[in-house]
Amino acid sequence: MKKSGTKTKGTKELALSDAIKDLEGELKTLAKEKSSLSQELGNASSSLNTDVEKEKELQQKIAALVEKEAKLNQKKKVLQEKIDRVSDKINKISKIKSEMKDI
Repeated sequence: MKKSGTKTKGTKELALSDAIKDLEGELKTLAKEKSSLSQELGNASSSLNTDVEKEKELQQKIAALVEKEAKLNQKKKVLQEKIDRVSDKINKISKIKSEMKDI
């Protein structure tokens, strides 16, 4: 009877040994997956930081362009006022010429 008990004990040990090997294999697989995911996360973080920096740069460029646009609009307004004054003067001169012809 002891022999059958020994066989049972050996079978249990073998089963436990196989289970441990399976678990070790799964742990290695999980470690590889973890490493891969960590690398992906690092790449994504780096990419995100790059994108954030690019966004800041583009926002600064937009702000500079908006400022330039405002200056150009102001110059346009000043030039339009000058054009209007010159136009008024031309109209006055034309009116005076017309009146002088009538005389």
